[in-house]
Amino acid sequence: MPIEDLTTRYYRLPVGQAADAGHGTITTEELILVTLRADGLTGTGYAYTIGRGGRAIQALLEEDLRPLLLGQEATDIDGLWERLWRALRYVGRGGLVAFAIAAVDIALWDLAGQRAGQPLYRLLGGHARPIPAYGSGVDLHKPLPALLAQVAHFLAQGFPGVKIKVGRPDPADDRARVAAVRSLIGDRVDLMLDANMAWTRTEALERGRLLAEFRPLWLEEPLAPEDVPGHAVLVASLPYHIAVGESLHAVAEFERYIGERAATVIQIDPITNGGITPVRRVLALADAAGLATSSHYADELAAHLLCASQRPLYLE
Repeated sequence: MPIEDLTTRYYRLPVGQAADAGHGTITTEELILVTLRADGLTGTGYAYTIGRGGRAIQALLEEDLRPLLLGQEATDIDGLWERLWRALRYVGRGGLVAFAIAAVDIALWDLAGQRAGQPLYRLLGGHARPIPAYGSGVDLHKPLPALLAQVAHFLAQGFPGVKIKVGRPDPADDRARVAAVRSLIGDRVDLMLDANMAWTRTEALERGRLLAEFRPLWLEEPLAPEDVPGHAVLVASLPYHIAVGESLHAVAEFERYIGERAATVIQIDPITNGGITPVRRVLALADAAGLATSSHYADELAAHLLCASQRPLYLE
């Protein structure tokens, strides 16, 4: 089943209202589609960005990855992932390289599913089961009434959990917003907080303790992903979960977090993490360590991946 062709398409999509995610204002999203053709079948994969880097990902796919893929056996998914990673790791062991390889990897798994006539979760060794989902929004910029309206909408849809952004300039503002949300949702709905890497270690400890009375299920990405020791301090110091994963781009990064007990919920994203193939390895690491798993983005893929996890906690 040799790969006969690879083509790409680029889309730039306005998000409507500009949104603050804690690490910058999002006004557009980019979508890079990859199509692989092999043995009469067409596999589709994609990568996304939050407004920057999409053209660079497309260039990597067309100029660097395409020549490495043409004529190769499409069923050798693990081997092709390693081939692409080794070819480009000198210029980037993550980031744009991970996004580009992810788009190809997803397309290869699409081809594999079509050829086998099986859904992805079965190819991954998982089984069909219900995975709870929580409501989530990019809402740090929203005034409190709009934030509460968003959460009320999630409750009306029946979500058993909700997530909001934290990281406002004034800690008292964060506290008031989290308190209002907890009051609205009551004690039977899980509350997750996402700082989007906005804080220093000192700020995360102070604010994490300030918000503990509202019983969050987890605090997500409180620090820059490079600060593994800082995350370990938070795990040891705060009375709730620390969740990381969406900003990690290599299996080795997850290995370090898990090995240093710097996270208690492992979040997967098959685009930012480099594809379905490395996410499989990440889930195996989490399973071996007895850690819960959750997801970020790419719900149509993440649902299948979490069905292959031993301790799926939530789908975002």
